[in-house]
Amino acid sequence: MNYQALYRKYRPRVFDDVKGQEVIVRTLRNQVKTGRIAHAYLFCGSRGTGKTTCAKILAKAINCENPVDGNPCTECAACRAIQAGISMNVIEMDAASQRGIDNFRQIISEIAYPPTEGRYKVYIIDEVHMLTPEAFNAFLKTLEEPPEYAVFILATTDPQRLLPTVLSRCQRYDFRRIPTKIIEERLREVLDAEAIEAEDEAVHTIARRAEGGMRDALSIADQCASFFPGETLTYDHVLEVLGTVDTEVYRQMMRFAIRGNASSLIRKLDDLLMDGRDVRQIVSDFTWYLRDLLIFKASAGSGEMDDLIEEDRQEMLEDADSVNEKQVMYFIEVLSDLSGTLKISSNRRVLTEIALIRLCRPQTSPGSLDALQSRLSVVEQKLEEGIVVRSDVQTAGSMPAQETAQSGGDSETGSKKVVKAIAPTLFQKIAAQWRQTMNSLPKDGTLHGRGQVLAGCCEPYFSEDDPETLYLPLTRNWYDSMAGDLDLQDAVREALADKYGVSPQIQFVDASESASRGLIKVESKEDELLKSGIDFPIEMERI
Repeated sequence: MNYQALYRKYRPRVFDDVKGQEVIVRTLRNQVKTGRIAHAYLFCGSRGTGKTTCAKILAKAINCENPVDGNPCTECAACRAIQAGISMNVIEMDAASQRGIDNFRQIISEIAYPPTEGRYKVYIIDEVHMLTPEAFNAFLKTLEEPPEYAVFILATTDPQRLLPTVLSRCQRYDFRRIPTKIIEERLREVLDAEAIEAEDEAVHTIARRAEGGMRDALSIADQCASFFPGETLTYDHVLEVLGTVDTEVYRQMMRFAIRGNASSLIRKLDDLLMDGRDVRQIVSDFTWYLRDLLIFKASAGSGEMDDLIEEDRQEMLEDADSVNEKQVMYFIEVLSDLSGTLKISSNRRVLTEIALIRLCRPQTSPGSLDALQSRLSVVEQKLEEGIVVRSDVQTAGSMPAQETAQSGGDSETGSKKVVKAIAPTLFQKIAAQWRQTMNSLPKDGTLHGRGQVLAGCCEPYFSEDDPETLYLPLTRNWYDSMAGDLDLQDAVREALADKYGVSPQIQFVDASESASRGLIKVESKEDELLKSGIDFPIEMERI
């Protein structure tokens, strides 16, 4: 006999074998026992939770010649035919491929004929949300008033896409994700039956990776057993097959992000990529690790995190004490945005490196409330540790002066790091000489005299939320044509660097939005700037 995948070989054949859906199973069994069979069912839930399996068991149970306590006997001719997929009374349809009105016209014409054997004619329609509106409309009348011998079982992973008129005609059952412990128990049963030895940690990892889907868990176990035939399935084997890494790696990455150590974080990413890991998998696993940590911290180690093994629990406790919830939420926000972008990007590594730097430097995300809260958390943490935070030498997320001194400078070159800052007085000089500086920009080439436009049409502004950027408000007509001019931004930055030894980021903004964004004009009085604590740290420089 040809080899059969584990999830097919060990698919439940009676209601008692279905795991993790006790409420639904009990209801369906009672309906079979009492004969209160509905004419239309809607099974909703994520993949691998038992929707199609329960549909087939229900089809067998209502046609079984000798049902046992609401379960099919699995021995009669009707049960064997349905189990083998050759019964004329059970019609399975994939609505993803048979979604048109012609397919349902055929159902409407065939349903007029009673079953050739058994009591019920059962139509199982999988992924029913994929049907076209025309097919749904043609199907509505038959779904509402089918013949007494007809039963429709609709299955979907996306019930929100179904018409209310369809929902109102069906008994709805929502299949929940199966708890990790239940998946572990079932995996152990299957592996023992297949004489496959596996470490408990390996089984636990597979169960957690399945994310509540029994079919996914059995498929992963099947893949691991095929990759290492005849060997004991270990935790490292599972990680290798899944293309992921040990949780300890993501613990290290989180610590680097908390300390603002962007160079170490980037090097860790490079090591993972050199080992052949997929960048999207790295981002996904890191996000899920942070999600688990956030839930663990928010629930004080209870709730859905009860399925952690003791070693994982101790590590989570250590990590939870070292990080603030607001920081973790900011990390998850950045990585979630990155995940959506990676699906359509060809520069995945570059985008990932930029996102990791943003984790270390929340000040680069001024528009995010989570970023601001993360920056405050960094400062609070440093104060609690006794580190003096001086706004004129560092920003939130950068290496503190004490840490630099203790580490002896950069690990690669031994050189110390200092921060070059623009003081309020220097800002006033920039503002006072703004016209002369901009007029000094080239009038030909790629700039086409745009420096002279800046000299006459705008003045520099800044923001307390982003002390590394000079904002240049422009009227709408100039903003539309100059906002994306990277050459002009570079030219302005180079001109300031030549004249003042600083190189701030340059951002053009719509002048009408200056007030709403809280921008401050550079020519504000010096004492007001000092009172606000504005000092504009600009860049790190080796000496």
